[in-house]
Amino acid sequence: MERRDEITALCWIIIGLIISIWSSTFPFGRWDQIGPAILPFASGLILILLGTILFLQARKREKEKKVENIIPLILRGKPLKRVIWSAGGMFLSALLFQFVGYLLTTFLLSISLIRINEPQNWRKDLFYSFVFTLGSYILFKVLLKTSLPIGLLGF
Repeated sequence: MERRDEITALCWIIIGLIISIWSSTFPFGRWDQIGPAILPFASGLILILLGTILFLQARKREKEKKVENIIPLILRGKPLKRVIWSAGGMFLSALLFQFVGYLLTTFLLSISLIRINEPQNWRKDLFYSFVFTLGSYILFKVLLKTSLPIGLLGF
């Protein structure tokens, strides 16, 4: 298991390096006017940091010789069904995004992902979906002032 974690960590570190180096082709801007290179550069650095942490944890576990349950590389059964349903829901929401609108699509996607992966009771699931949808709307529409699809229902 540790060897697989080490390889995965090295892949994330390499991807982070590629993204960080690639972002240098964009202008960084100034402190008062940030350029488009900041987001991919920061994302690359975060991937490098998390990959390094994973690598060091895998090395530490290898030294401790901890016995763990081996997690299969290819999912089967219920976990595979959850992945398929989640990916299908995201694909469907991408198709319906312009037609149905941001708010309704985000709410339906979040409620479906919660119900697929960690269902609790309907009241909690609806509450968390509402809070997530409202929070993302405030972030994108109010704070970042982006235009979001309204959809046929007008919201």
